[in-house]
Amino acid sequence: MKLILMRHTHADWAPGQDDHARPLSPRGQDEARRLGNWLRKSGHLPSHALVSDAKRTGQSFAALALSCPADALAELYLAEPASLRAAINAQRNTDCLLLLAHNPGIAELASALVQTPPAHAAFYTYPPGATLVLNCDPQGGTAQLIDFTTPADLAPQKRAPKGPI
Repeated sequence: MKLILMRHTHADWAPGQDDHARPLSPRGQDEARRLGNWLRKSGHLPSHALVSDAKRTGQSFAALALSCPADALAELYLAEPASLRAAINAQRNTDCLLLLAHNPGIAELASALVQTPPAHAAFYTYPPGATLVLNCDPQGGTAQLIDFTTPADLAPQKRAPKGPI
């Protein structure tokens, strides 16, 4: 099975705000749109998604604009790696699964699953929107790296001003 482990994109925060209800920021909306485009262009199209029921993960999934069905699961909110792994292992009838959740659990699961980590410094911090694509044997517990990206990797490149040659 192809497995995509994604952390939600950037969210807003206000003092006293309930963490579960935090929405995406405009930056997070843009990041999720870019990640959805990257998934499509790279051929990493999930056939099913498991998404934390937090507002920011649901909004991240919506902004990806993918056509697969998704289950919003309360048990994925701030879940430990063992809970995330259990949710993955319960998915037996999908060839490509997207798991969209939170740090630190998603980053810890990514580190535990991948045999050879990507040569990308952001893999170890797993920033908002970090996305790891693996060829996974859920029962075996290990996986082979296919791809890794972050929203910063997908940001439009600023062009240097043209000057005299």
